[in-house]
Amino acid sequence: MTLVSFARLSALIVLGAALSGCVNNQLPPCPSVRIDNTTARLVQFKEGAGRDITDVDYQAEIVAYHGDCKFSDEGVEVQMDFDFAIASGAAVKKGPASIYYFVAVPQLFPNPIGKRVFQLRHDLPASPGVKEKVRENDIRVFIPLKKDEPAAAYDVYVGLQLTNEQLDYNRAQRQK
Repeated sequence: MTLVSFARLSALIVLGAALSGCVNNQLPPCPSVRIDNTTARLVQFKEGAGRDITDVDYQAEIVAYHGDCKFSDEGVEVQMDFDFAIASGAAVKKGPASIYYFVAVPQLFPNPIGKRVFQLRHDLPASPGVKEKVRENDIRVFIPLKKDEPAAAYDVYVGLQLTNEQLDYNRAQRQK
């Protein structure tokens, strides 16, 4: 083996060791965050029995999320930003609307940290059909982890906090 070949081999061994060290220092995967299809959309109807397009006060939908997680010795903190689309309907009453949404970790039920409900307040535009994007920033959920338990073993579900009637409406719309 020549001196040049030995130097190249040595350099490859050092490079391989350095790269393998980088692989071993990678952070573990974050929990999966899922927008629940059944609860991702809300159609708020005006008071009364009517349930057609002329009876819609407003609609809200969770359209996206962005986030990351930070690990500690006690667990993982999931930080999320949510994008909502909010549109006034034909029966809109101009003014503030309270839209409730949840962040849930089913594996933590029945512990109260298993589900948290948040309020988004938004002034509805007076014109029907106007759609606005709204972002909720820095929503955090902490998941305690046991020793050697992977954060990826947990799921985080996000949805709009619906009444039973609203949930039934969404399910019926999906079947059409």
